[in-house]
Amino acid sequence: MTRTGKDPFEIIKLGENMKQRISHYPSPVNVVSEDSLREALSKVKPSGIIFCASASKKGGTAFEVDDKGVGNAAKISKELGSRFILISALAVDRPESKSFKITNKLGGNLNGIMDAKMNGENKVRSILGGKSRDYVIIRPGVLMNGKSKIGASDLEVNQGDFIGGGLSRDELSGVVVGAFLSDKKGVTIEVYRTSTHTKLQPDFSENSGLEKYGSSYVDLFSNVKLD
Repeated sequence: MTRTGKDPFEIIKLGENMKQRISHYPSPVNVVSEDSLREALSKVKPSGIIFCASASKKGGTAFEVDDKGVGNAAKISKELGSRFILISALAVDRPESKSFKITNKLGGNLNGIMDAKMNGENKVRSILGGKSRDYVIIRPGVLMNGKSKIGASDLEVNQGDFIGGGLSRDELSGVVVGAFLSDKKGVTIEVYRTSTHTKLQPDFSENSGLEKYGSSYVDLFSNVKLD
């Protein structure tokens, strides 16, 4: 689903096998409007919802999309009984870090985006924090150019917003699918390539003690702790 309803696969070319497995929703969907989102999701009745919308220069402020929009999606996810995966951001829990401060002051529609993402995360935990707890919050590191060479085994998962780094877009996609297919519920993770492992603040230890690894994207979630 997209803001415009345009087919994104006119730009992002898919292989013939993948074309049989994935399609776009042909009408515009506005995550800021609870009614718009509910109408679209009620029609397709998804078993899972992956929220990867964010504020942009083309429309939608951080507090509209990354805060209110996330809350709308989480609420409807609960109504439909759908598994909910939120793509957030590294360092949202560390307002004193350099990464947080720089990103939070990008200006325009992106101004305050880290604060908005934290609000969105908290709404997910509040709305979906009951018996089902059927959510996973993913805080990816900086998105790097290029593609993964070896996949999940190149990645490190952490928790607590102590350590960060970077990863490629296809690696992040793999982590999202791994989260969806795993049996983990009610968890928040940070993820980045092991080789980019960097503490988020100078006063932090070199390791959090919560580093996790896996041979597959699903395995990355095997031993993560619950929120």
